[in-house]
This record gives sequence, C-alpha cells and structure tokens, in this order.
Amino acid sequence: MKSEKRTNSIAGLLLLAIAAGGAGAQLRPDEVLVVYDSRIADSLAVAEYYAGSAKVPGGAGGLPGVRPGVRVMNLNGLAAVTTPGDIEYGQFAPRLRDPIRGYLTTNGLSKRVRCLVLTKGLPHRVRDSDNPTVGDFPGNVGGELVANDMTCASVESELALLWQDLTTGEAGGSSDSKSDGCIINPYWKASQPISTFTNVNNEVAKSFTAVGTGPLWNTSGTVTSPTRLSAGDIYLVCRLDGRTVQDVRGMIDRAQGVVVNTRTTTLILDESDSNGITDINGNGEFDNVNSTFSSLWDSDDYERTRDVMIADNRWAAAMIRYNALSPFNQFFVGPRIEWMAGTMAPVTDPVILLAHYGLNHTGQPLTTASVRGGEVYPLGFHYAPGAVFNSLESFNCRDFGGLGTLSFARQGQAADFIQAGGTFAVGNVWEPLADTVPDNRYLAQNFLLGNLSWAEAAWSAVPALSWMQIVIGDPLARMDRSSEDITGDGRITIADLYAWESTPADINGSGAADAADRAILLRALRAAERSALLQPRH
Repeated sequence: MKSEKRTNSIAGLLLLAIAAGGAGAQLRPDEVLVVYDSRIADSLAVAEYYAGSAKVPGGAGGLPGVRPGVRVMNLNGLAAVTTPGDIEYGQFAPRLRDPIRGYLTTNGLSKRVRCLVLTKGLPHRVRDSDNPTVGDFPGNVGGELVANDMTCASVESELALLWQDLTTGEAGGSSDSKSDGCIINPYWKASQPISTFTNVNNEVAKSFTAVGTGPLWNTSGTVTSPTRLSAGDIYLVCRLDGRTVQDVRGMIDRAQGVVVNTRTTTLILDESDSNGITDINGNGEFDNVNSTFSSLWDSDDYERTRDVMIADNRWAAAMIRYNALSPFNQFFVGPRIEWMAGTMAPVTDPVILLAHYGLNHTGQPLTTASVRGGEVYPLGFHYAPGAVFNSLESFNCRDFGGLGTLSFARQGQAADFIQAGGTFAVGNVWEPLADTVPDNRYLAQNFLLGNLSWAEAAWSAVPALSWMQIVIGDPLARMDRSSEDITGDGRITIADLYAWESTPADINGSGAADAADRAILLRALRAAERSALLQPRH
C-alpha cells in the first residue's frame, strides 16, 4: 500500500509538471523561422544543416537536420541578394526587413513565429545613415550620440522590432526618427518564456518617448494600450555564424543535449581595476552605471553575477573564478596558448562562461611568439559543451562575414571563441558604450541556473534594441545541470524525480535535502518535458 501511494504521488507530480508546460512553455521549433539565401553558399549550407535537406533543398542533400521542426524562408526570389558583413542603412528594409514581413504575413505567421534565425553569409551590421562607419570609431561615437543621431545597429537588433517603422522621417537630423539612438528592451530582465507575453498587438505601431541622450527611447502609454511596446511584441533574433561552415556546424552540435557538470566546470568573471564590491551607485568601473544615456542601466554586473552564482550554491565555489585586479599577471588565460613568463597561471578546467574585460583589462599578457597579445585569449581555454562568451569589449562580434578586427582595437572575438569550441555568444558589432553591453547576471540566472531557451535567456540580458548587440547560437538550446541529474545518465527525465523521491538529494548544497531541492528539480523537469512532449504545430 505504501509503495502504491508513493507511485501515485510521483505520477501526480509528473502530471503537474506536464500541465505546467502549457501557456508558459519555452520556445518551440515551430515558432522559429530560419532565414537564408540559397544564392549564398554558406547561408544555404548552414540552413540545410540546421533545418534539414527536406526543408532546405539544393545543398549537400540527405541531411536530417538538427532542428527539423523549424520553419524556413529563402530570400532567393523575395529580395535582392545581400553580402556578408555590412548592409547600407537604406538597403536594410527592402532587402531584409520587408521580405521577412511579407513572408510572415502571406503565410499567416506573424503571430505564430516568435524567433528569427539568420544564417552565415547574411549581413550582421547596419551602417549609419549619414556617417556609415562612425560605429567603428569610439572617439567619434560620443559626438554622434550627443547629437541624437546614432543610427547604426546590428541587423539582429533591428529585426527584433520587425513591425516598427523606425526609419520613418530619418534625414540625418537630431531625433528625426526612432532609429536614432536605441530603444529600451521590454524583455530585458525577464525570467519567463517569451510565450508568457502576448503578441496580439505586435504589428501595431508603438509610441515612444525620449528619456535620455542618444536618444534613449522608452515605450509610452498605459500598460494595456496596443501602442505600448511589450515583451511579446519583439522577436527574439539569433544568428548561426562563424568563420567557417564547419565552425557553425560544431557550434550547433555542441548546443544539443547540454548537461553541464556544476562541480568541475569554471565560470570566469575577469574584471579589471575594480573594488570588487557590489555598489549601488556608479563609480567609473566599466560594468557599472557611468551613464552616458541614463541611470536606468544595471550596475556592477560582474560582482552581481558572482554573487548570484555563489548564493545559488549549485556551482562549486572554487569554480566561480572572479578577479577584480588589473595588472597583466591578473588577466585570466587558458592553457592552449603559450604565454610570456609572469602571466597568470592558466585556467585548465573546462569553461562554461567566459565573461572577460579583454582589451579593456588594464594590463595585457603577451604570447611567447609576441605576434599577438591578449586579444587571442578566447582561443586559449578548454570549453565545456554549452559554453557562453560575453566580453566587455566594443567590437567582440565584429569579425563575421570577413570583416576582421580593427587595427587599433584588436579585441577578443566571438568567432575565435566558436572556433575554439564555444557554443553561445552575445556581444557588440559597433561601439555600444559600456552602458548597454549584455548583462552576465541574467545569462547566469536564466540560462546557467535557469530553464529558458538560449534565445530567451540571451535577449533577457540585452538592455537595448535597435542598437549594437547580437546573439549567436541555437535559439532552441537549453542547459541542464548535473546537480539535477539524480540518476547520472546525462539527461533530466522523470526517472530523476523518481530517484529523488526514493532518496532525496541536496541539489542546492544547503546541507539538507528538502522542498527547495525538489522545486529546483521540478523546474528543470518541466522545461525538459516541454521540449520532449510538445509537438510542432503546422
């Protein structure tokens, strides 16, 4: 009788877990639209590998697809061909935005699709309307910003506001269009799946008010007004890109079925010239509120991320590698590169988060070859599957489409990270200023510790839209942790709940196996069940 009651209890918990995956379910494959151009060989190859040859014909053939449930859109026949790297401001709408709008409308998908995926070979930077390369020159950005006339952005960040005509009125003047400056991301800091937020009004023109220099635009109107921009109105936009198609394939493969070992993988939080204290007010540190724009941005991201990870207690404390010091011998490096004597001892454990000041670190190490210096640091580490890159560098996502790095700002590159075995990245394609760089804190809470998909977690960490940020990696991927893998089989399934009920485990390292541990396991299980049980809708 006792055994029967326990079985019924566990079965009830399973039903509860499945039921909870309804309205608030995480991103599904059928909500993802992969955009490619069959005239561009790399774009075709990446789309075919990701979605499968049945949906993307004309390539290698016979590929099942890593995510065969996604939707696809071929720009061939819908728009003039684009080229990798930059796209002119005036060409963004006719060659990318408008064809995607038309495809969604024609196929009745404007409310069904919640995520767009761009493929290698398509442009990733929109040039400024009247000063095309200003975003590549930090010394000139301030003047453009103070003049309220900064229109350059990443392609992905512009497409996040797909239905908003931000370019209307743009003539090179101050605040003459909403593409001047940036727009506060309504999904920033969210902890819920994107489907939690209604997108019924996503095609309605929104109202914005300038609330800071740049200008910084915020949505206006009552909370229930259709003209108020909400989290549900944006598209999560990711990119599958790297220096080679093989790099992209590897990145996609490493994003599948990730279960990270929380006791043996390292989080690197390499700050520089910091007091190491979580301050409320800005104090001149790069990750603090220094603000050119406004006081709305978060402060002390590196310290807050450290504190979040330590407080959660699932990661071994020794694996949370935070450093606030500035000399070159305090610059975290990895063992795959030979560094000059006196450099910090290499981090040899596999890395799951590389959050680094990079070129902004005071004191740069040199390689023994002395050909290149600290900018090659992303190539030096061993990475666990699912590793995330987010450096505090202005141009860390510039080098896609063959753009290379800037001679005066040879910063660490997401492309290097991916080539070296990384899986996910967020970063900047033009000078963003320190205020708007993606926040490690929300990546940690929602991806490393939470159960959101990569697209959801990444965009929850990006403060601004129509700005410089980009998200790289499989949007549908999510991270499981060994702390919740009670059976040790490399998966999070109902078997782990059975095992926990039989022999409760201390998941969060609090010293007791209790309801808090079960709650963590249930959240992870619900996310896993949503992925497994919800079939694509067509």
